[in-house]
Amino acid sequence: MRSLADGLRKLRARVVHHHGGFRGYVDGLMGGEIVGWVQPVTAGQQMLRVGVFVQGARIHEVAANVHRRDLEKAGVGEGRHGFVIPVTPEMTRIALANSGRVDLRVLSGDRSIFLEQVQIVEAAPGAEVAPLRGSALRKRLYGGLELLAERLSPERLRTMPLPAPRPAPACSRAQARLFAPRDYMAPGRDGRLPAPLFAYADYMRYRYRVDAQFDPAARPGDMAHFLKFYLGSYAPMRRSLRVPMSAETIAWLNAPQVIGGQPRHLSRAAWSFMMEVQPILHSIDFHNPDWYAWAAFWWAVNHSEAVGGEDCLVPDYMAAALSHVPERFAGQTWAPSEFMVRMHAETAELSELPLDEEDGRRRLACALLIMALFRPDFLRYLPRDTLEAALAPRQGLLPPPEAQLATLVRGPLRLLRGPQPPEPDPTPTALAEFGAELDRPMPGLTRAAYAGVLRQQGFELDGLRFATLTAEGHRLEAARLPVPGGPPVDIQIIGPVKKASGLGQATRLSAACLEATLGRELGLTINTVDYSLDNPAPEGFSSERDAGDYRPARVNLFHINAESLPLSVAYQPEVMEGSYNIGYVFWELDSPAACHHLGLDLMDEIWVSTQYGVEIYRPHTDRPVVNVGMSYEALPEITRTGARAFLKEKTGVPDDAFVFAVTFDSFSFVQRKNPLGVLQAFAQAFPMDGPPASGSAAAGKKPASGSEAIGDKPASSSEAVGNNSVRLVIKTQNRAKVTCPVQMAIWEQVDAALAADPRISLVDETLRYEDLLKFKKGADAYISLHRSEGWGFGMIEAMNLGVPVLATGYSGNMDFCDDRTCWLVDYRLVELTQDDYIFVVPGQKWAEPDVAHAARQMRAMRDDPRELARRARAARARVQRDFSEAAIGRRYAARMRQILAELDGGARCRAAE
Repeated sequence: MRSLADGLRKLRARVVHHHGGFRGYVDGLMGGEIVGWVQPVTAGQQMLRVGVFVQGARIHEVAANVHRRDLEKAGVGEGRHGFVIPVTPEMTRIALANSGRVDLRVLSGDRSIFLEQVQIVEAAPGAEVAPLRGSALRKRLYGGLELLAERLSPERLRTMPLPAPRPAPACSRAQARLFAPRDYMAPGRDGRLPAPLFAYADYMRYRYRVDAQFDPAARPGDMAHFLKFYLGSYAPMRRSLRVPMSAETIAWLNAPQVIGGQPRHLSRAAWSFMMEVQPILHSIDFHNPDWYAWAAFWWAVNHSEAVGGEDCLVPDYMAAALSHVPERFAGQTWAPSEFMVRMHAETAELSELPLDEEDGRRRLACALLIMALFRPDFLRYLPRDTLEAALAPRQGLLPPPEAQLATLVRGPLRLLRGPQPPEPDPTPTALAEFGAELDRPMPGLTRAAYAGVLRQQGFELDGLRFATLTAEGHRLEAARLPVPGGPPVDIQIIGPVKKASGLGQATRLSAACLEATLGRELGLTINTVDYSLDNPAPEGFSSERDAGDYRPARVNLFHINAESLPLSVAYQPEVMEGSYNIGYVFWELDSPAACHHLGLDLMDEIWVSTQYGVEIYRPHTDRPVVNVGMSYEALPEITRTGARAFLKEKTGVPDDAFVFAVTFDSFSFVQRKNPLGVLQAFAQAFPMDGPPASGSAAAGKKPASGSEAIGDKPASSSEAVGNNSVRLVIKTQNRAKVTCPVQMAIWEQVDAALAADPRISLVDETLRYEDLLKFKKGADAYISLHRSEGWGFGMIEAMNLGVPVLATGYSGNMDFCDDRTCWLVDYRLVELTQDDYIFVVPGQKWAEPDVAHAARQMRAMRDDPRELARRARAARARVQRDFSEAAIGRRYAARMRQILAELDGGARCRAAE
């Protein structure tokens, strides 16, 4: 195993921050999130938290408990030390009003230790906020006060009224399948999972490749270990989203672990994580109510929230212990609970409030109600009479139905705002106005309004219930999302329509094809929804396309791959009930992954883009599998001269060089895209003749250009020049975001090849789509020595641009590649190992291109300009005939008409009955 020093060097050779109690690093802003890691230096120490501060005010905090494989491989504990902080519009607005800078601080006990400063530069809508000032308590409560002021402002209420209460929804049929105990990998696909495992959790075992590590069916003892992983490693990856849990699993985790002779008990979930916390573990004393309150507080307040379980994994018997009033406060007004006393002691900003005075206890209750806007579970741990007193109308002080909370805010505001400036605030906002007149309560702050703000946070004040729980008792993020309304549409396309990725491009193309046929020709209504969960591709670089809100639909077309279809059911609004649901999926290996089967079962039909896709899925599902094809985006006007100039600007290639181009997204796995194979073939085909001449080809002659040779006067093969005139350019994106050690090792080999051959250059940049097309058109040949492709956008786009293509003669691209249109490369099928690709099932195979044959084909492309031009013309003609928007639109429309006719026929039959 690599040493820690070597492992940390692999983490981009970054300098790691060392402090007294931790070490860590902030990777920076990535895709609208602040990413980093923090590890305690003492084994057994409690998990750390990271706070976001603006001028000393803590506006957000997260647990540093996200699992990262690069940390694990580098020897940084078990890898569960990452953190991801979404940069929300609210955070951006507050930061921009205060110079755009936010400080990240590690929170440890009552201390916060500076880690890094991050500059927020994105534009944010909305009004500015007041500059921060005042005492520590004001700054501690700033986020909650700002939230109240913003949500209760008249302008906000006009445009977005507070939601009304609603009962817990029942699961739809698709949602219920997530919680079924069905074992999709059992023989015959009709087995049952061992209790309390359920389909979504079992699917996740395969999706995150821990099925060998945890196998509860074969080893019953693995159940507790797997569910701990599910909560401790998988749940933090979902960040603020709640991972699905069945009612049976929740009950199993909440079951008290009874120890003989002990008067009190902790839950199974609390025990499993407490074993890592040495201070609590080494002082176990269930007979001591103070120790039990400490342990319950640690689980309920600190760790259950860190694993996303504060909504369902704090059982009533533990909540009762926290809401109990200590004997010394019994009978007092505004009596604090065990929870309140411990929050007072452990939160430096609250500790100055005197608990021996009624006003101090009242202010503590008020402060906790404000903090509960971000931690609604806190309300479960307040004495019920204290909570009701804070929310009850008070005759004589304020006319009903104003709440006591509204007047209680006055006390904290005196403490919060500190010395007042002599002049009015130059940038008043709802929050500034709220505090300007301390004798006036916040306008509109009633019990109902407070409950409405909590409801927006996913919590029902009446009943102290989280909205993530279904009527059946399952925990499901989608349960708290409103059911889409409005007039139904005929077809709804759901996918990453804004993403600069192959899947995003496919979503946009499908929408365009359907609109061109069924929309404009038949007048059917079509809605496109942007859904991009777990899609790390950047936005803002692809062709633009509008997206709407979710609507009821007769047919839903999910442009989401099979391994992510269960996520779309768990985390998006319920749109599937009563609709015909199609999953349009791409996959590269010769059979489905284990994590695909649940997603396939959720759909009514599967669409694929190639015959290869049909061969992958049809033998493994009883759902119809239909090859509807895929198109390409319409070309902008791009001249060869302008494209070559752009390529030269990006890579420095000489004007007279023969250029081979390779393009791929690093998120699509470097093993599959196989740039090492291209480098090896290039070295065999064109060994260097000596130091290459600078600026021009070594022989001083201009080589044949495939794109130019499409014209009337192709160059003669006798004009072939020396090998030093040939160039290879590799265009990728997202390379710096790849943390997989296997892929990083391959990139090191690529770097070594680049260093050894000055004719090769690499560009790691996300380009606008038009610029990416320029990059390709500026080359003389396009290469894809892939091991497998589900479709092959890079190849078909090059063909449409008139750029000759060399490709592995295997997988999805064979729907548009043959010996007349392409230089195909021989291959042999090889069995994959686990590190070769994602979701590998034993026995799966892909192609290993013949490097020697690829080298011969590359030489043939350079040396035979007439054949280069002929195949390029044939390829362009074929893709424009068979894969245009009109051609693919007709295929889509034919199948959609069949589906809609069947749906109409079924509706008529039901009406007749």
